[in-house]
Amino acid sequence: MKMKTLSQQQQNCLQACFSCAQTCETCADDMIGMEHHDHNDLMTRCIRLCRDCADICALAAKFISRSSQRSEALCRICAEICDECAEVCESHAPQHALCGPCAEECRRCADLCREMVG
Repeated sequence: MKMKTLSQQQQNCLQACFSCAQTCETCADDMIGMEHHDHNDLMTRCIRLCRDCADICALAAKFISRSSQRSEALCRICAEICDECAEVCESHAPQHALCGPCAEECRRCADLCREMVG
């Protein structure tokens, strides 16, 4: 049985999804141990979004890897969640060192997911 080869666009999206998943996990994990003070609601929302984003990115990468017919639908949702996560991370990047890079990684992943679905 011949293995299906992924296009360059699919490979780029796959790598961005895995990278974003790792970055979001690291960002969320780091925030869990922080003192929250005044930013409690925003921090909690950010932790939850980072964890959701990590999960959807990992799942999208798996679907792309196996050339699932549902890859594009999942990538649309992935882009939406990445955008939302980036927005929240950007809003308090000054208070948390990992949120800036996390937001950048989310934006990059969202763009590559959108490119893949056309």
